[in-house]
Amino acid sequence: MRKYEDVDIIASLGAVMELNTEHYKSDFRYDMEMFMEAARHPTEENTHLLWLSRRCGTECFREHDVYLKESQASHTWAFHATTGDSILAYAVEITGLRDGKVMGNLYELDYRQHAAKLGQQALPIQEVSLKFEDGTEGRYPYEQYNHGIYGMVSEHGKVVSRHYEPESEDALRGLLTAARQGRQKNRAATFKIKIGRKPSIRKQLAEAKSAAAPKKAAAKTKNHELEVG
Repeated sequence: MRKYEDVDIIASLGAVMELNTEHYKSDFRYDMEMFMEAARHPTEENTHLLWLSRRCGTECFREHDVYLKESQASHTWAFHATTGDSILAYAVEITGLRDGKVMGNLYELDYRQHAAKLGQQALPIQEVSLKFEDGTEGRYPYEQYNHGIYGMVSEHGKVVSRHYEPESEDALRGLLTAARQGRQKNRAATFKIKIGRKPSIRKQLAEAKSAAAPKKAAAKTKNHELEVG
């Protein structure tokens, strides 16, 4: 496995997407928004992401959430390993903005091996901290959240922030630290995929937005469990 340090994240992963993803390339627009948000407002959670390209679209999740087994991120990451899809996956570390570009480090993943190992290590969610559109905030046992989220949204509006918490934050932190330290052993390499396609990526996403957004927005709403607005 290789690592690519101090690269233009959007241009690099956009090039991977162009080569490996045939349909629903507009998914990458959501990933770009996550990358930009992390660069502008960095936190420990949103600057460490897991990303994959598949034949029909892309996926991007906070690494923290993928390690919590009941989360939608964990379910989705595990699901794609059961398909015969050609998948290219990377761990992403966002380091900041430079001349308007989202910069960071990319680490190649053996996706199916990674998903299998994660399936053995992922921790159960104990509580979920939520903030709603009307300003209401609360911390709920996972079972209450799981069975009552739609009622909460009906009463308080959409969820604007969500944080999953395991029984032991120390245990989760240990898993994440081990995974990130392990990736540092990847062989340093130069990103050789031509990234001069960046303008075309942005153009395609802009052109696809009006046609694909309603359909993809509906799918994303379903897939992301009333995800952060």
